Formats: sequence, structure tokens, C-alpha cells
Amino acid sequence: MSRLTVRKLFVLLGILVLFQVLLTSVMADEVQDPEQPIKNLQFQAAEIRSVLTFLADYGGVNVVVSPDVEGVVTIKLSDVHWRQAMSIIGRTYNLAVVDEEAGYIRVLPAEEYRKELTEQKKHDHEQRQLVELETKIVKISNSTAENIVKTVKSLMTERGQATADSRSNSIILQEVPSNMPIVMDYINELDKPARQIKISAQLLEISSQGLEELGVNWQIEGTYVTESGRIYNQKGELMANRGSDPVGRYTLGAIQKGWSADALVEALVSSGKGKIIAHPEITTIDNTEARIQMGQKVPVKQFDESGNVVIKFEEVGTILVVKPHITAENQILMYLKPERSTYQFDPNGVIINTNNAETNVIVENGQTAVIGGLTTQDEIESTVGLPILKDIPLLGILFRYTNRRTENRDLVIFVTPSIIGDDLAMGN
Repeated sequence: MSRLTVRKLFVLLGILVLFQVLLTSVMADEVQDPEQPIKNLQFQAAEIRSVLTFLADYGGVNVVVSPDVEGVVTIKLSDVHWRQAMSIIGRTYNLAVVDEEAGYIRVLPAEEYRKELTEQKKHDHEQRQLVELETKIVKISNSTAENIVKTVKSLMTERGQATADSRSNSIILQEVPSNMPIVMDYINELDKPARQIKISAQLLEISSQGLEELGVNWQIEGTYVTESGRIYNQKGELMANRGSDPVGRYTLGAIQKGWSADALVEALVSSGKGKIIAHPEITTIDNTEARIQMGQKVPVKQFDESGNVVIKFEEVGTILVVKPHITAENQILMYLKPERSTYQFDPNGVIINTNNAETNVIVENGQTAVIGGLTTQDEIESTVGLPILKDIPLLGILFRYTNRRTENRDLVIFVTPSIIGDDLAMGN
């Protein structure tokens, strides 16, 4: 070999070494901050194991690639994190990229990984069948054991058992030790003290004539001042919905913040246009039905399957069913079912006339919902005539007459829910 050829080889070798040093320097600069995205990641028909190793080196992590992982990779990505790039390659080439608890990344074919998971679940199942069950008695403080045990069973393994003891209000658990902490956390979450809601209701009866004197709409205006001092002008109305056939009509409204239902009721009563039937208050827990009933229990004859007469008592009067639920925004969603019924005797028995409705309304804590339009009809009979003369026996019939008239009465219900122990509750 000539001296010129040897000299060319040394020069070429020097260039390669310099290129390798520069490439290593550039890669070293990139590896300094693995959290920064790779600006340009491009491989053309590159060996997949080398690409995965490059990404692991960039991220400064350990990687173990299964011997079954083979093939070439062609990708072109920009501004991508090294871990994201590794996941993209895994999904594209049907590989599982698994972060192991020991702190390294394992790459293997996805089908092989699915088999591992299946075998692991089978192994865990066999271990649970062999392990001795753990027994605990859990005292329930804020609910009933019968209610909680039904949902607890859904979290237990096939060997686990949960039994409610009503005498001590406790749940007896038998479960594999590995699943017992999950069941206990679930019970503790369910046994938290339930929030309570006070339902305050005012039942106001207004004659139809008095209601018409109030106008078609009840309108109220006012201002609401927030805690920050901002002032809002407000206006609201409760539709009276008068018509040729008012029976069965039903309306619902809500009195806004800063307004008083008591003031409205007091104005109606003091003007003689209405009277307060009742002002009941009842407390219930969140998402539990409360029932207010005023009236009578009327005996109604019925026949059983054998044809025997059976007496059943039906409730007649004013009934209000309320089911409140506290929402995530600390508002109150109320299911309302007002009912007003009357009865009359018939040759065949008792006829019960019922006027009711069902609705859902969302109000603020301490805000008042107004229910109107529950109408009944009363027949009023009065004797009118000349004083003294109308009371003379026999002859008095010539000086008097009987006046019969029908009077419609509307029932308006004000319902105010307040969360007990909540600083956001407002008086009304």
C-alpha cells in the first residue's frame, strides 16, 4: 500500500471520529433535559430495538426489550416527548410498553403481555381460594346496616360474605385479606353523616274572588346585595293562570334571594284575601322523602278476591310530598308532589275528588318555591229574608228564600328548604 493511500485512510478515519464526537455532543446536549420535547425525531427503516434504546437513553431510563420484539421502524415526529414517542411506536407496531414498579420500562409484544395478565389473574384467583379469610365486625353509626350491606356485597370477592346484624347495627365481614381494606374504605365512605334539610311549608287558602282581585300575576320586585356589596335589581312573578276551567291548573315559581315569603303571606292575610291553613315544618335527610298530610282518613268499602267487604281508609285533604337532594353546587333539587282532595257520599259509596301534580325544581339554599293553582269548589247555602218575619213558623216561608252559591278556593303552598348546619342558609 502506498504512502498516499495510508494518508487518505488516516484522514478519513479522523473525519469519522470528529463526526462521532460532534454527534455525541449534540445528543448529550439533548439528553441534559429529558422533559423537553424532541424537536425532530425521524427514522427510516431503522431497527426497532435501536430506536427504543435511543428513546430510553434520551429519557435517562432503563429499558428491557423482549427478544420477541423485532422489525424495522419508519417514523417522523416533531415536538414529541420521548415517552409519548415510545407509546406511539408501541401502539403502531402492536407492542406493550409497561412501566414496572422496579423503575424500568419493559417492551414486549402486546399479545404476550395480555397472556401474562390473564395468567396473573388466574394465579391471584387461586391464591385467594387458598388464603384464610379475615373476619371483622364493623359498627355502623350514621345509617342502617341493612341498607349498607346490600351495596358492600358488590365489592366483595366470590369467597367474601357480608351479613347485617340489626340488633347491634353492625356488619359482619368475612373476606380475603387483600380485599378487606377496599371494603372497609367503602363502608367508611357510605357511613358518613348524612346532611339534613329542614322543610318549612306554609299553606295559604285564597278565595277565587280574592285571587282575581290580586290580578292575573303576582309580581314582586326588590334588590339583592351580595357579600361583596354588589347590588342586583330583581323582578319575579307567580302566574295565577285564571281561566274558564281552573280546576287542575298548576303553576310553580321561586322567590329569589333577598325576598321574604312571610311578607307576601302576611299581606294576603291582613287584606282578608286569604287565610293560613297550616305552617308545618319537617326535617329529613338528603335524598329522603318527607310527607306532610292534613285532612281525614275516610273509610271506603272494597271487596276482596272472595267477595268479602273490606274497609280501607283513604287519606283525604291536603298532602305535600317533598324529596330534597343537595347538589354539588350546594343547591337543592326538590321533587314536589302536592295533592288536594275532597270527598262526597254517593249511593254506591264514597267519591273522592283529587287534584294533584308532580314536578322537580332547583332552588338555592333557603330560597322559597311557590306552588299555586290547586283549586276546590265548595257549595255554600244561606237563608236570606226579612228580619223577624222570616222566623215566624209556617208564615215565615213567605218572607225568606234559600241562596245557594258555589265558591272556588285556591290553595297556595310556599316550600322553603334549608340545609341544617350550613352557613349558606338564608332566612326567609
